[in-house]
Amino acid sequence: MQRQIEKDEITEWVQRLSKAAESSEKNAGLVDDLVRYATKPRRQRVIVNLNKLQKYVKDNESIVVPGKVLGVGRVSRAFNLAAIEFSGSAVEKLKGSKCKIVDVEEIVRKGNFRIII
Repeated sequence: MQRQIEKDEITEWVQRLSKAAESSEKNAGLVDDLVRYATKPRRQRVIVNLNKLQKYVKDNESIVVPGKVLGVGRVSRAFNLAAIEFSGSAVEKLKGSKCKIVDVEEIVRKGNFRIII
């Protein structure tokens, strides 16, 4: 049986996100959107496949997915990615394509990121 992400984990993710946003006011609207997507009920949470990332993300771009990243597809670009949860196959494929899985705090503090839903 698959492990479901717990409410406590989402609460922790949102707290880290809010803490990072305090240091950078320019991304306040994007952070509000991230919190709104992340706190939706389980059936409405964001799920993104790697093929969608391959299609919409450019090299060396910073991306935040306010949900789960699944390993369907291939990635040939190198980018920074933060998400609430990753499947095992997604992590393997991302590491194989030289993508960096980073903490959401790091991306929000740097600024200049996009949300993929």
